[in-house]
Amino acid sequence: MGLLESRPLVQVMFLSRFLAGAALTGRAGAHVVSVAAGAVAWSAAAVAVYVFNGIMDVAEDRGNGSRRPIASGRLSRANATAFTGCAAALALAIGTTAGITVHVLLFLGLGYLYSGPPRAAKRAGAAACAVIAALGLATFWAGARAAHGHSAAAVVFGLVMSGWMGLVGALAKDIADVPGDALAGRRTFAVRYGITPVARCTAALAVAVAVAGDAAAALTAPVLLPSMLILTLGACRVAGDCRSLAGETPRNPYRSFMATQYATIAALGITLFTRHAI
Repeated sequence: MGLLESRPLVQVMFLSRFLAGAALTGRAGAHVVSVAAGAVAWSAAAVAVYVFNGIMDVAEDRGNGSRRPIASGRLSRANATAFTGCAAALALAIGTTAGITVHVLLFLGLGYLYSGPPRAAKRAGAAACAVIAALGLATFWAGARAAHGHSAAAVVFGLVMSGWMGLVGALAKDIADVPGDALAGRRTFAVRYGITPVARCTAALAVAVAVAGDAAAALTAPVLLPSMLILTLGACRVAGDCRSLAGETPRNPYRSFMATQYATIAALGITLFTRHAI
């Protein structure tokens, strides 16, 4: 139940971000043990963060009709809290072997800052966007650290995809969650200004992030161009979903946002594998 609460599709994405950060350094193969240990630690940390979020989001999740274990009553808050503590401890213990203890602590701290008292960042639009972007940056940074390297491509990809999370994903998620967020007293952008204006802003930001990624890749890291092309196509899809938003399909922008993340990182993996094979 704890693993289900952590949203498996999101967990796969955090692991993919971590591995992308490692792969883009060009040194992951030489430090495969460290990268593997770091990946396990990071996955445990991400699970802890998201289960903790579920513990703190019961009112919102029930208002939004969530069927996740805590909101549906299949997993008690007490058991979820114990599970979260175990996952966090595991992340710190294994993270030490990969040299990313500080990164794990930062990630766990950001997770608490997003969901926990006394002033959870999730309750305000700008704060939520900033913390979500920081969670992405921390993930790419930890992957590069576990591989004991760095590169311009890793920096560009990490910044662009973290911007995609904080500027596009956070707003798209708000659009889908207005009923529960309003019920819980959150002051997200969608609650404050309405779905339509925020959808228009999300569409513009999606295209802007993609264009920035294209430009940065062309100027500093051509290896990223194929993945940035996929990001651009996905941004167009997100923008289209936002412009044609209907009341009964508010989740379409967020679904397209998530699908674009998967496709972009998959394109990066294919590019790196092809370059190595050649």
